[in-house]
Amino acid sequence: MSEKRALLLVGSPRGLEKSTSGRFGARLLDALARQAYRTDRIHVHAAMRSPGELDKALAAVAAADLVILSLPLYVDSFPAPTIACLEEVARRGIGRGHVQFALLIQCGFPERDQNDTAVAIGQRFAAEAGWTWLGALALGAAQTYSDTVNDALDRVAEALAGGHPIPHVFVRTAMPAWLYRIGGNLMWRREAKKNGVAGKLRDRPYQN
Repeated sequence: MSEKRALLLVGSPRGLEKSTSGRFGARLLDALARQAYRTDRIHVHAAMRSPGELDKALAAVAAADLVILSLPLYVDSFPAPTIACLEEVARRGIGRGHVQFALLIQCGFPERDQNDTAVAIGQRFAAEAGWTWLGALALGAAQTYSDTVNDALDRVAEALAGGHPIPHVFVRTAMPAWLYRIGGNLMWRREAKKNGVAGKLRDRPYQN
């Protein structure tokens, strides 16, 4: 029986080591390695900088049994280089019929359902590319490492290793919603004061 391959695509512009996406993805790869997967990872933004690097990345995708895309939420979607990479995958038919696909996405908002549109985009991409969609783990409130996150990633790895969809996993957010709103309001007021528009935060210039 041949060894299965899991490929992590990191869609954060901050890279493999410095980004939350890279760190969470690496933690998931470690768990898959314990499930006898051979693992590799690629920084999507770096791969999109030259045709040669893109070809190497796409060759790695073609050789994978499981592709995991880990990235931050950008305006309800994916960062532009990641979109361009996925479009190229679908256009060339890479991995069609044999790749399994899962999404690991994080946003800064306290509500995890802010990721719902991006998750739907990932599912639609899988259908267009001819990949098997195994679901998503969506995290909110600028999640950081915690025991609950690690436990969730272990459960995700167990499901993926068995070829099963990602189960519903509750992960407590790092910051309560009420505290997030207080901090966000303080930040906007500070920025408004710094830019001389403290009295205009409630203005609606396009209302009429």
